[in-house]
Amino acid sequence: MTVEERLERLTGIVESLAGSVVAHDNQIEGLITVAEEQKGRLDEVTKALASLERQWQAYLNTLPRQ
Repeated sequence: MTVEERLERLTGIVESLAGSVVAHDNQIEGLITVAEEQKGRLDEVTKALASLERQWQAYLNTLPRQ
């Protein structure tokens, strides 16, 4: 195998790797976006749960104590 053939082979490998990196980069960006959306939803659920806890505690405080 000549130096030129090796260089062509390496060029093909590098191009293939570059394409793979771009594809993985896009997947990672998508996963980050999903994680950020889920974080926002989790924050909303956490706030709603805290509000529900306060409402139940307020209700329980209205009940007669024995």
